Amino acid sequence: MNKEINLDRDKIDKIDKAIIELLGERKRITDELISSKKEQNLPVEDLQRENNIVSNLQLFAKNTLSPELVKDIYSSIFRYNKINFLNQNIQKSELFEYLKSNKFIISGPCAVESLEQIDSIANKLKNIGINLLRGGCFKPRTSPDSFQGLGTVGLEYLSKTAKKYSLYSVSEITSFYQWEMGFENIDIIQIGSRNAMNFELLKSIGKITASTQKPVILKRGFWMTISEFLSAANYIINEGNKSVILCLRGIRTFEQINSEFRFTPDLASILELKAKTDLPIIFDPSHSAGDSKYVIQLAEAALELGADGLTIESHCSPECALSDAKQCVFPDSLIPLIEKISKD
Repeated sequence: MNKEINLDRDKIDKIDKAIIELLGERKRITDELISSKKEQNLPVEDLQRENNIVSNLQLFAKNTLSPELVKDIYSSIFRYNKINFLNQNIQKSELFEYLKSNKFIISGPCAVESLEQIDSIANKLKNIGINLLRGGCFKPRTSPDSFQGLGTVGLEYLSKTAKKYSLYSVSEITSFYQWEMGFENIDIIQIGSRNAMNFELLKSIGKITASTQKPVILKRGFWMTISEFLSAANYIINEGNKSVILCLRGIRTFEQINSEFRFTPDLASILELKAKTDLPIIFDPSHSAGDSKYVIQLAEAALELGADGLTIESHCSPECALSDAKQCVFPDSLIPLIEKISKD
C-alpha cells in the first residue's frame, strides 16, 4: 500500500477521533440541559429547536454534505441523547411509572442462543435507542423436539448483557421454581400466553414481586376473552403487585384455516382495553403475524390505535435463529418505529 494512502487514512483517523470527542462534549452539555429542564418541570423535548438546528446546519453544509445526510445524522444524535439520558436516570423502582408515561419498544431474540448472539443484538438495539432487551431462556414450545432455550445459562447471559449495555432485561417465567434459579435478576417478568390462565403461577408471581413492584407483562392467551384477560391480570394485582402490563399478541380464529398470519391480530382490543383499564397496553406484532414482512406495518397500526408500547422479536441473523426465525426482524428495521414514538 503506498505512502499517500496511509497518510490519508491517518488524517481520517484523527478526524474521526476529533468528531467522537466533540460528540462526547455535546452529549455532556445536552445531559446538563435536560437535567435542568427536568428540575424545572419543563418538557425535555423541543422539536422546534431540533428542526432549527437541522435547518441551520443543512444551510451551513450545503456545499459539502447533502441535506438528507445532515438530517439523518442529527436525528440519530437527538434520539440517542434523549433516550440514553432518560434511561440512565430511571431507577428500577420507578420503571413501571416510566413505562406508563412513555411509549416504548421491547426487542430482542425469541430465545437467547449464546452470549455472542445476545451481545450483538443488544449492541445494535442500544445504538438505535432501544433500552428494553427481551430474550427467552425457558421456552415453552409446541413441539418437544424444538429448541427449548438455554435455561439458567441463558438467564445469566441475558442479565450480564443487559447490565453491560445499561439495558432493562425482559424474560418469560413458566414455573415458580425458575424464580429461585435467578429470575430476581430480570427487570421485567413476562408471563406467556400459555400460562395466562395458570392462576397459581399468577398468584405466586404477584406475591413474590409485591414488595418490589417489579413490572410483569401478561400476554393474552390466544383463546381468552377480554374479560378473562382482565381477570387474569387481577390475580397478580390482588396479591400486591399493581405493576402489570397487558400484552396483546393475536388470537386464534377460523381465519387460521388458510391465513398467512400465525394468529389473527387483535388490534381492536387495544381500544376496548383502553376503555376498561388504566394498565399499559402493548402489542406483539411478531407472534400475531408470524412473518417478518407484516411485523412493522402491524406495529405501526397498533401505535395508531393507541398502544402504549410494542414487543418485537429481532435478530442480527434472522435466518439462523433457533426459534421463530420467520418472524424475526433486523434491529435496524425498528428505526422508523422509534422515530414515530419519539414524535408522538
